[in-house]
Amino acid sequence: MNAVKPGLRAIVNAVIYARVSEDDKKQRRSVGEQEQECRDAATEQTWSVAKVFVDNDRSASRYARKTREEYVKLLDYLATAHVDVLVMWESSRGGRELEGWAGLLNLCRRRGVRIHVVTHHRTYDLDNPRDWRTLAEDGVDSAYESEKTRERILRSVRAKAASGKPHGKLLYGYRRTYDDRGNFIAQVPHDEHAAVVQEAAKRVAAGEASYSIAQDFNARGIPTPRGGSTGWSLSQIGRMLKNPGYNGKRVHLGKIVGDADWPAIIDDETYALCRSILTDPKRKTQRDTAVRHLLSGAAVCDLCGGRMRVQKNRTHLAYVCHGRFCVSVKTTVLEQFVVAVLMARLSRPDALDLLSPERDASSRQQAEQEARRKRERLDEWYAAAARDEISPAGLATIERKLLAEIEDAESRAQHVDVPPLVRDLVGPDPEQKWERLTIGQQREVVSLLLDLRVGKTYQGARSLDPARLGNSRWRGDSQTWAERGLV
Repeated sequence: MNAVKPGLRAIVNAVIYARVSEDDKKQRRSVGEQEQECRDAATEQTWSVAKVFVDNDRSASRYARKTREEYVKLLDYLATAHVDVLVMWESSRGGRELEGWAGLLNLCRRRGVRIHVVTHHRTYDLDNPRDWRTLAEDGVDSAYESEKTRERILRSVRAKAASGKPHGKLLYGYRRTYDDRGNFIAQVPHDEHAAVVQEAAKRVAAGEASYSIAQDFNARGIPTPRGGSTGWSLSQIGRMLKNPGYNGKRVHLGKIVGDADWPAIIDDETYALCRSILTDPKRKTQRDTAVRHLLSGAAVCDLCGGRMRVQKNRTHLAYVCHGRFCVSVKTTVLEQFVVAVLMARLSRPDALDLLSPERDASSRQQAEQEARRKRERLDEWYAAAARDEISPAGLATIERKLLAEIEDAESRAQHVDVPPLVRDLVGPDPEQKWERLTIGQQREVVSLLLDLRVGKTYQGARSLDPARLGNSRWRGDSQTWAERGLV
């Protein structure tokens, strides 16, 4: 036991632990005041302060995301050093998670360490059952307060989401305005950063690869959203342009819950197009900005399903099955044939009808109405929860179901039948427009319109037999080219 016997004069070794959950201004004022009051208490008791442990801006609840480094050091110190008394400003400084608090009490009891709580003006001896129970009950109260605080925060977050108010980290491309007292007024576009977002969206909508855009931003020295030293990447471009917040939508728990109260940076059509392009599982991400071949990676071997790449085959370049070398076809021959088929289709008077999937003309409007009705229903449940007419658990179950249904309806409402990049090619003489496109844009058109499959050649054949492409099809078409009679 480290406890000092009554009536004997001896040095009492004390350690201090101070903690504050939040210190947004990083002034350490709260922990500084705690430490000083703990030191004053130690002086009054004629204790010698051997060590001070301070965790600033660190939560002690079970929802904490940051480790309390100094608290870990405190536990190690208590377990190994000679300590008579642990001084804390109040019990909750030690922890708001019941299991952890009980562990601290048990450690102190085993090591004979008393606990002095400044706000109680009292020193607790954990060998005394009544003292141990008092501190144990403090732990229960602290954990309960933590749970209530979290519920209040979640309720506030849900209320902000339902009303479209921003919450958490500032979305790149925006800035927030405040009044003289520091109260939030509005979230508005940031002139410089919003222009970056809009440029990226327009370039992706025009068929440019995200990787190419990222490389260009890095070359121009445009800072990344978080100001990191690694620069822009294609994944950053993709995440940014798929974020509904830029389209003026409020997201909660990863789902759209309604319109935001800040203006959109990306218009509806551009956002829908970007999202359609970036989430298409059939779309092959292009990393090579120096790509020279139209169908590299887009053409697929009809025998094994492997992607076809360009390599030299004797005296000429050829698209070759990359996995098993099942098929081979001269690059210029295949490209000329595919482009000719594309141009013929795009020049037809009914090209737009052929390119659009078979959909009910009113389906998009119906999906929009469905999403709106479900959002209104969700708002009603939020209001019921605010009136304590439904439990948090019940609201969570309803919220999860409705948010999934809203996301599905909005996805259907945002469907882009014919992207502008393709729509601009439709009409007489598409060849001239095609030649003005970059190779990256041409590849994007191929990716959007074609599922190109190349079959095996026949021995002795010197030209491309169109029948080798018979299992190819237009995107969204249930019939192959052979079934359509195109080859």
